[in-house]
Formats: sequence, structure tokens, C-alpha cells
Amino acid sequence: MTRRAVLDSNVIVSGLGWSGAPARIVEAVLAGELVLVTSAPLLAELRRVLAYPKLAKAIPDGSRLADLVEMSSVVVEPLSVFAVAEDESDNRVLEAAVAAGVDCMVSGDEHLLTLGMFQGIPILSQPSSSGRCCPRNCGIVVLCGWF
Repeated sequence: MTRRAVLDSNVIVSGLGWSGAPARIVEAVLAGELVLVTSAPLLAELRRVLAYPKLAKAIPDGSRLADLVEMSSVVVEPLSVFAVAEDESDNRVLEAAVAAGVDCMVSGDEHLLTLGMFQGIPILSQPSSSGRCCPRNCGIVVLCGWF
């Protein structure tokens, strides 16, 4: 069974614009080894982030890439609204993950990573360039073993 994950926008942006561990996660989605789950609010955040002038230089056609992410994803409509994460926008990641019942969430955001798990769903850091996941998460799920 193909694993399903919600990726925070920082992981997607890093994976689309640069090489390394986040790029391997995006490649796994494109290869059908991992199902990306997202929501309309997360796609809106991705579009907003990709439009930042600094990122637009590195990722010139951000709007088109966001469209491709949407087409490559399962888009869910969260039924719950959470106010758990310190950063309000991080709650959208939690909402999409719970709505879809994913295997994990992957983020580079410390606000999410400090939670560790939410409603039984592990919150993993992106693996390092060596292919190893963050030690605090390796006891939960070995993300790198998926690829």
C-alpha cells in the first residue's frame, strides 16, 4: 500500500527548487511511491510562498508548479478546525492530515516538529542530506526507508 503524507509548504518548496532530501520526497510523489495529500488552504499558502520575490528568482514559474502540485495530490476538505500549533498557518497542515488519515506529516517547521505527533499521526522532519531522518522522529517511523 502506498503511504500518504501531508507535506508542509517548506518541504514542497525546497523539494521543487533544490536538490537533497526534500527533492527526494517530491520525486517519490512523482514516481507514485508516496501519495501527497493537501487541502485548498495549503495550496493557497504554497502559491503565496512561491510568489515571494526571493523565491521567484529560484523558482520562476511558481504558479504553474503549484498547479502541478495540486494535480499530483489528493485534495481533501478538512472537517475540523484546530488551534493547536503556535503558528496559525501550521494548523492547516494538522487539519488536512486528520481529514485524510495520512501516515505522517513532514515539515521543517519547528512549531510542528515540537508536537511530534497529532491525533496519532507522526510529524516528521525532512530527512537529512545523508538520507537519515531527524533522530527525534526515527523512533516513530523511518521515513527514509520509504524511498
